[in-house]
Amino acid sequence: MRALLILLVTASTMFVGAPTRQDGLSIHMLPDRVAKIGGEHGGFTVTDPATRASGATYAEPKELLAYFQRLPMSVQLNGIWIVTTDPSAYAESEKGKLKALATLCGEKKIPVFICRASELPKGWKPLE
Repeated sequence: MRALLILLVTASTMFVGAPTRQDGLSIHMLPDRVAKIGGEHGGFTVTDPATRASGATYAEPKELLAYFQRLPMSVQLNGIWIVTTDPSAYAESEKGKLKALATLCGEKKIPVFICRASELPKGWKPLE
């Protein structure tokens, strides 16, 4: 029985590929100063994985993580994919929120990738 279990676990890991953006949660990190022009707040604007429509903007990393953990496991396994703009567009507090998100996701073994919009589609790298 134990040998069968080991065989099944080994076989299942062989079929799990690298995370992909189209199967994960896509996010745009909206600078607060840009959002304020429209009377909104900045933060992590999600793209709904089911409809591909723009969704809510989460100001805090813990709020985003709570949303992410309610998504289907197939999305969770593919991680979080964050598109940013020019780094100078973000205040230090916003950069701190990005670091906090990296820490929270690292603790939970959630893969997170980041790319500057001007470097799409090949500029993806792990968020550390």
